[in-house]
Amino acid sequence: MNRFFSFLVLIAFWHGMLSVHASEKRPNVLLILTDNQSYFELSGHGHPHVKTPRIDAFSKEGVDFLNFHAAPFCSPSRASLLTGRYAMRAGIHNTIGGVSILHQNEITIADYLGKNGYQTAVFGKWHLGMSHPYLPQQRGFQEVFVHGGGGIGQLEDYYGNSHLNAVYIHNGKPEKSMGFSTDILFGKAREFIKTNQKNPFFCFISTPATHRPWQPHPEAARRIQDRGEKYAHNDLALYSMIENIDENVGTILDQIDNLNLRENTLVIIATDQGTRRERQHKELAYDEYHQVFCMMRYPPLTGDSSPPSKALTGMIDVAPTILDLCGVNIPGNMDGRSLKPLLSGQSAWKDDRNLIVQCPRGRERTYWKNATVKTQQWRLLEGTKLFHTTKDSKQLSNVADQHPQVVEQLTALYDSFWNSLPPEKQLLSRHLLGAPDALEVKLNAMDWYRGSAPWHQLHMPKFNGNGEWAIELIRDGRYRFELRHHPREAPMPLGAIRARIRIGETTKTIELAENQNHAILDLKLKKGEFDLKTELHPGLDSPRNKPWGALFVYVQYLGQ
Repeated sequence: MNRFFSFLVLIAFWHGMLSVHASEKRPNVLLILTDNQSYFELSGHGHPHVKTPRIDAFSKEGVDFLNFHAAPFCSPSRASLLTGRYAMRAGIHNTIGGVSILHQNEITIADYLGKNGYQTAVFGKWHLGMSHPYLPQQRGFQEVFVHGGGGIGQLEDYYGNSHLNAVYIHNGKPEKSMGFSTDILFGKAREFIKTNQKNPFFCFISTPATHRPWQPHPEAARRIQDRGEKYAHNDLALYSMIENIDENVGTILDQIDNLNLRENTLVIIATDQGTRRERQHKELAYDEYHQVFCMMRYPPLTGDSSPPSKALTGMIDVAPTILDLCGVNIPGNMDGRSLKPLLSGQSAWKDDRNLIVQCPRGRERTYWKNATVKTQQWRLLEGTKLFHTTKDSKQLSNVADQHPQVVEQLTALYDSFWNSLPPEKQLLSRHLLGAPDALEVKLNAMDWYRGSAPWHQLHMPKFNGNGEWAIELIRDGRYRFELRHHPREAPMPLGAIRARIRIGETTKTIELAENQNHAILDLKLKKGEFDLKTELHPGLDSPRNKPWGALFVYVQYLGQ
């Protein structure tokens, strides 16, 4: 870890802490983020089939940002949302493979607000690290009710989950729910708001809907069918999930009104990434992958209604906007800017604002890969394709040859960003083992930073790959490593006759009994940074023909 960098971050953090204006009444913040819902999958944005009357009405009560952009994948988009910084500064440029974890030096909105007397909570999807020290309760959230991974049923999620009756992790412990995911999460959020109605609160609802698996919401699907419309299963499932979100949005907005909190509550409704289904382009740098809906209502500024905004805005602007309205100075290391002027009626930026969006979609970042530089009228994609979006919104005509000076200017903006990124090695998020406040840590193979990249529970039956975790042992001592192919809640046989572990240059191998569902290996180790790799060797009756890596490792510190 770069200790000097950490010191500077701490100074910036406490500077923000001391900047609250005590004389002002601090607004509540309700942030609702849906998952993988297209900009156009709202009836108010022109979708011909879904009906979203409550979100449509809400968009007219505040400001609907029509030119709002986010990274084209979950983890980088959420990192930018919570930090106000480009995700690649935090080492995030994919959703798996050890590069979907929010670096421990990053400071979140919840960190800032929690230190300023806010009650903070997250309900739903996290997808920024589920091991120490990256858990949401270690990133400023006091109340945590989340599922693991980027979607229900992914490797990091509680085994066997679906959108119905799932098991969530509630403040570090598994908790069974009864009902559909969106209903459960909004219900928990309403309880939180009711409990904290007399305190300033930051409530973050992050739905796993509408990410795959598309699973019909029973009542919403029935209502759609009762309208006499016929859809394929996936379409019906998706539309029912969207309409159920809309219904829950209406219920929680009604609660805000009934508790007389409307005038002092900033409400933000957005989605995390652009369209994944109907698209014209294959390359990830195009606007259709980045444009998302975002609308904000804060009555002291927006009144009963405000016109939509076409100003260039993005996910990196959410954090500085929240901090600004809550009376906390915006740290100088944020890439975003406060949208307060646009909420107050300003129609456009007073400068030629620019955004850089890049998600390399790999373990290593690559110059210009999946990158775009955006201004109000221009888009430079991957350094070679230039589009005049006010004249060519579908980005069909590359005019780079006609405007070489624009290409040069936007390339300089990108180069400045690229050259400002810390070395990749410095941004590697290591799992910390042996910390006094985390005597057991669960590792999962979604976070392998080398080797294979499994990400879903459906991969388990035939999986035979391997990979490595980047770890840091906090102190000398004895460590116990529990190797499993399935997590503890699904104690199925390993199908292995031998288990091996390597921590740096230290290795250990043990023989296993038939039908054993886990392997225990104890090692005495020195503190330091290492790679952790495991091997499970197949028996004669195994469907695998070579050693593979344990998908889950539970690590305990046993003492000196």
